[in-house]
Amino acid sequence: MNLFVRSLALITLWAVSAVAIAGEAVPINTSFGVQWTPVDWSVPTDRITECLGAAQLPNGKLLGIATRDHLDAVNGRITSDYVMIVFSDADWVYAQYSGIPAVYDPQTNTASFFGPLTVVGGEGRFIGATGTLSLRTKVQFYPLPVATYDIKGVIKTAR
Repeated sequence: MNLFVRSLALITLWAVSAVAIAGEAVPINTSFGVQWTPVDWSVPTDRITECLGAAQLPNGKLLGIATRDHLDAVNGRITSDYVMIVFSDADWVYAQYSGIPAVYDPQTNTASFFGPLTVVGGEGRFIGATGTLSLRTKVQFYPLPVATYDIKGVIKTAR
């Protein structure tokens, strides 16, 4: 009986440990500076844009971001093909947004969009990652096509 109890305790400890190391919560709270490029703006309901940018973390590390999206300028909505957040050469997060509000301010000639950014997977330590982040942007049209992407939330890893 004593051997049975010890074996059960060991199995329980192993199971609890496996759950603890199975996933990790990776917080993100940063502002990316990006340059955006109009790929094809010939259709007002489907203006395709690509963005590349970076953010420096307090520890000195850099994160990269790459996006491709479709703006419906008529109905004020934007949907991404992809959002990639790059933590290192091997560690990437894949995310997307769909139909979130996009507004243009003619007084300042700027635009913004905001809403949930859904984590759909990744590479390296982010394989199988999930989560919902918040996204808030500010887009400038002139004199340079630049923007800020503020991203906050927690990325849940599968391992």
